[in-house]
Amino acid sequence: LIFHEVTIGAASSGIPTIGNHVILASGCKIIGGVHIGDNVIIGANAVVTHDIPANSIAVGIPAKVIAKNDSKKMADYFCH
Repeated sequence: LIFHEVTIGAASSGIPTIGNHVILASGCKIIGGVHIGDNVIIGANAVVTHDIPANSIAVGIPAKVIAKNDSKKMADYFCH
């Protein structure tokens, strides 16, 4: 799921690879040859410049993993 004003861009390090069931919140930027694993949430306005492991929630500039993701958190995201 990709919200508005998301940037997915290539750099000298390559192009991003995005896994399955990923949420890219508004305004986030995915730059370069990074890999985003499955079941990941990237927070609003985060800037991803390095790999994010599967089942993670990442926020900030630069993006850092702050929590593990699970099916309950994904459901809460869509229901509230």
